[in-house]
Amino acid sequence: MNIKTFDLNLLRVFAAVYAERNVSKAAVAAGLSQPAMSNALLRLRKACSDVLFIRTSRGMEPTALAEELIDPVRHALSILQASLEHPHGFDPRESERTFKILMSDAGEAIVLPQLVPAVLREAPHVRIEALRRPNELYSQMLQSGEADLAIGNLAFLKTGFYQQRLFGDPYCCLVRRKHPSISGELTLKQFLEAQHVSVATGNADALVERTLAKMRAKRKVVLRVTHYHVAADVVERSNLVVTVPRNAARNARGVQILPVPLKIPAADVRQFWHSRAHKNPANQWLRSMLAKLVFE
Repeated sequence: MNIKTFDLNLLRVFAAVYAERNVSKAAVAAGLSQPAMSNALLRLRKACSDVLFIRTSRGMEPTALAEELIDPVRHALSILQASLEHPHGFDPRESERTFKILMSDAGEAIVLPQLVPAVLREAPHVRIEALRRPNELYSQMLQSGEADLAIGNLAFLKTGFYQQRLFGDPYCCLVRRKHPSISGELTLKQFLEAQHVSVATGNADALVERTLAKMRAKRKVVLRVTHYHVAADVVERSNLVVTVPRNAARNARGVQILPVPLKIPAADVRQFWHSRAHKNPANQWLRSMLAKLVFE
């Protein structure tokens, strides 16, 4: 590969395909049409003398060379982005930047309705992209610049990260309105006798399990799902119980919202950013927009 003739725009294409594992989604992320993305990927493969991504049932899986290249490419892109922003600071009125924020479905429902209008008033050309990824990817994505911020009750983001509290969110239980045995109140006995939905994202279930373990008690989990809104839909149509953050239940229909019959602390929702972005003007501006909003 000759760097003098290499099109540096292809680095953005490479990073987008690696992140999305899907050419169509990568095209949207990179702001390209589908044909333009396919053409760019073809040129990238030719320049690297490697297919880079192999189509599988799980999506476009990276080759060994792609895995070797991704960290240097992400680092280079983050340096370029920061260099372009720092000389004149960040001008929200003129910026066409896309901010990428890691958050859960509950976070989207709470934060985005307030954040997006506030952002667009000051930065009419800016775009916001909400990302849902497994918790184990948060650190890597923030460090590489693949995500600008993460929002949630994310105690695992420690060394190398800054954080700022946004709001508290107490937990509650949801049961359907015409539940045959639960109405207006959920006792500990009813909680333990009920069948439960467990939600993989968030911290509600871990808190419940730890509290029950101290009591030497167990609950009956018959369904595990990924998102709170799915759990709420299931509960509305069954006799199951789910424990969720109170804000995750704000749009739930056909359910009773009841106090959890256990002593568990409220979720402490914060915004997190990596130290590499601490002095970045664009990141500082976005953080300030979030800090000014009132969610409670």
